[in-house]
Amino acid sequence: MSGKWRIALLALVAWAVVVGWGMKTNPSSEYRFPMNGSDFLLSGTFGELRTNHFHSGIDVKTGGEIGKKLYAAREGYVYRLKVSPYGFGKAVYLRHPDGEFTVYAHLNGFSDEIEEYVYQKQYATKRYEQEIYLPEDEIQVQKGQFIAYSGNSGSSMGPHLHFEIRDPEERITNVLQHYKYAIRDKVKPIVQRIGLQALDAGSHVDERYEKVEIVPQGGNGSYTIPGVTPVQGRFGVEYLAYDLLDAAPNHCGINYAQLYLDNQEIFMFEMDEFGFDEKKYINVHFDYPHYKRTGRKFQKAYIDHGNRLPCYPRDVNQGIIELQDDLVHQVRLDLIDTHGNKTNVKFKVQRRKRKALPQELKFPGVTSLSAHRHRSVFVCEIKNPSTAHLRGVDVHYNNGDTQRIRPAYLEDNVLTYLVDLEKWRLPAHIQDPITGKKAEFFYEETVLPDKNNIVETGEIKCYFPYTAVFDSLPLHVRRYPGNSRMYSDIYEIGSQNDPLFKSFVLNIQPNRSGKRQHMVLATQNRSGRWQYLGKELNEDQSVYASSGKFGTFCVMADSTSPVIRPSNISDGGTVSARQSTLRIRITDNFSGIDSQRILGTIDDRWVLFEFDAKTSTITHRLRERPSSGAHTLHLMVYDNANNLAEKSFTLYF
Repeated sequence: MSGKWRIALLALVAWAVVVGWGMKTNPSSEYRFPMNGSDFLLSGTFGELRTNHFHSGIDVKTGGEIGKKLYAAREGYVYRLKVSPYGFGKAVYLRHPDGEFTVYAHLNGFSDEIEEYVYQKQYATKRYEQEIYLPEDEIQVQKGQFIAYSGNSGSSMGPHLHFEIRDPEERITNVLQHYKYAIRDKVKPIVQRIGLQALDAGSHVDERYEKVEIVPQGGNGSYTIPGVTPVQGRFGVEYLAYDLLDAAPNHCGINYAQLYLDNQEIFMFEMDEFGFDEKKYINVHFDYPHYKRTGRKFQKAYIDHGNRLPCYPRDVNQGIIELQDDLVHQVRLDLIDTHGNKTNVKFKVQRRKRKALPQELKFPGVTSLSAHRHRSVFVCEIKNPSTAHLRGVDVHYNNGDTQRIRPAYLEDNVLTYLVDLEKWRLPAHIQDPITGKKAEFFYEETVLPDKNNIVETGEIKCYFPYTAVFDSLPLHVRRYPGNSRMYSDIYEIGSQNDPLFKSFVLNIQPNRSGKRQHMVLATQNRSGRWQYLGKELNEDQSVYASSGKFGTFCVMADSTSPVIRPSNISDGGTVSARQSTLRIRITDNFSGIDSQRILGTIDDRWVLFEFDAKTSTITHRLRERPSSGAHTLHLMVYDNANNLAEKSFTLYF
């Protein structure tokens, strides 16, 4: 082979690697797009960062319309049908001859055959909500066969089709690998910020321990950070970026990332598949505490503690950088979307020690002390310090030990002290020996990721199952007096900046008398309002519920029944021949409607009411109209605290 041909062949191979980078399966031409047409727009892509999970499919725009016809992407059979006011709403799951699945969600309705099948199951079980698994020979479908209508059901925020492809083990795979021909994308990923994060108390980036955020210069796939960033010890690279598809303004996810140090690859991220049991690793894949504080989701180009997501096929030292000399080193981050569009960010780093602290400090203003935990480091900050503060502050531990720590750095008028977290020795408080001011932590004990943990204090008990936390976590528990509306004190448990991999069970013993059947556990949302969490009673009459996040909790009461208000009917009114539905609005003031306990009858015969949680509306479709004359509609609606509302209407047909 001549030199020219060899060069051409190598170039072709390199191009193929970039375009098809990260593919674990060969895209199958067997898959047709589930809608008719030739040019489609997406509002969401596979693997995007969502609240508490990676997005599991693509969201196809329907022009704001409900009722677009949907077609089977391949031949197979209806494996599963789902009907719910929440989640995917109405959904069809098809299984194909090779064992793979396709999923069509947030539907408005099904084809006639599937609709009738679901309808019969609903009447047989007298329940609107359904989860039905079908045998292979029940409902067969051919490729391109009409199966459903697009909609806005469940937890959808607007009309669209959510579409997935899953492998035979029901791991979700990157749908766009099969549909590059249908979804146009020539736009390179866009980088908003680069984050450089020191990873322990002895490390720094540009003198600081806290994350350094940098807005890079450039665009159109090429960005740089000017100058040389000073670093010391272990640090990680993070990125705030998004992708765009042609003709759509929606910010989409970026599936692939590579990090290089001096042209040697040290980290790769490849989001082409994941399992549902892995989705919460998203909370350690990006900087969750930083997101809670700022709203910005920085993805990590390194593998952090507790992250077992199998999307990092190659790494050196888990992608963590620690320079071994004082030379200037080149860092490059490549970001690549599924269509092969590539963006890189280049910058330089150099090992340097922190600058020496001044020997004298003098700042106007009142001296104040604050402390918090960031990652596995306790950070103490003294604002407007004096020269005496250079001698250190005192850390008082819960075992009675005391440690004097020296300041790490001075920035503007704030002197910062750093101390690494210890698993078995937690700080009770940090005290300024000059002013006597102190910051208290209220830690009870350390919750470990590799065991079941029970934490008891006062009237509360917390149970953390195995792997509930991602890493060793000091558990903060603070108690406040409850008010007249509460049947317990208020408990602040953990930090909302710490994510959980599994829910924990919280048990509170009420300290005020009241009717136990009305007592519920409540949690406070970010705006300060109390919300229902759950209500289960133990034999000792304590109240318990599970929570997927830390927060503030108490026992309250809910003794108020739901409210039933007719929408397109009235008591004693006539249902005209043109009217095809009976629609009623149902609301609840606290615990919410129990969607599985909405019961409607016409003349004592059960009838199906569909529940739309977004609009708080139940609807009965008049497939068969009652005979002419008067008929009695009776409704029974429960809330989640077991309060019942009943109402009857006389209707004339």
